[in-house]
Amino acid sequence: MSYLPKIIEVSEEMVNILIEDQFFDDFEITDYTYAKKRFCDELTAKFIAGDLDFEDDELFTDEELDAILKEIAAESVLSTLKKSGFINSYEDDVTEETFFLTEKGKKEIERLKDVDDTNALKIFINENED
Repeated sequence: MSYLPKIIEVSEEMVNILIEDQFFDDFEITDYTYAKKRFCDELTAKFIAGDLDFEDDELFTDEELDAILKEIAAESVLSTLKKSGFINSYEDDVTEETFFLTEKGKKEIERLKDVDDTNALKIFINENED
């Protein structure tokens, strides 16, 4: 999808603010491509709905911005896990992208079963599997 030049400019400004605020450092994000795309998509949706005013100092409500930032952080975590081979995903015309643990991911959870921080990965385990 191509975006309006003003939307690209504003999205890049927002990402630069997040860089200055060290948001990406907190999540060890070094590639800002998804963040730029996410802001462009949201700004484009607001533009199409007639809800975008570039003169307004606050383009997003606190709730909207919070949701966008959570999605950016989650995308980074999922991307890292996928590149590491711990999870994979599939997507078709009927379903959204669905993530699942690979055999490597299942083995890693077993290896780390005594560590509390693995609870987040356990959502990928099918309880019917043994």
